[in-house]
Amino acid sequence: MTGKPGTQTWYESVHVTCRSPESEAARKEHYKQIYAPAQERRKQAKTEPATEAQVKYLTTLAEKVGKERFDTEFAKAIKGSDIAPRAPRQRCATAAKRLTKARARKLITTLAGHD
Repeated sequence: MTGKPGTQTWYESVHVTCRSPESEAARKEHYKQIYAPAQERRKQAKTEPATEAQVKYLTTLAEKVGKERFDTEFAKAIKGSDIAPRAPRQRCATAAKRLTKARARKLITTLAGHD
């Protein structure tokens, strides 16, 4: 900017963000209040068992994609948890009942093709 008048006839708005420690603390507290309910739901989903609707949908998806793909994706979904893999003669619905809400959601997403 030179400070001299030019041919520009339009102006752009500029968003100014204060980065002082006080305003940053206020911003963080504001976002904590907004996102606290969602964070709490995520924590609960990691421990609560899968819903009946999730189990029913997983059973339907298992029939569509086949047991081999279900086993592969099931192993990926339970990786890092204490959930045991599906036994060779175990039904997919029985294995799906052992999942938590979060793990069931992950498995549904991969089986439905929304990676």
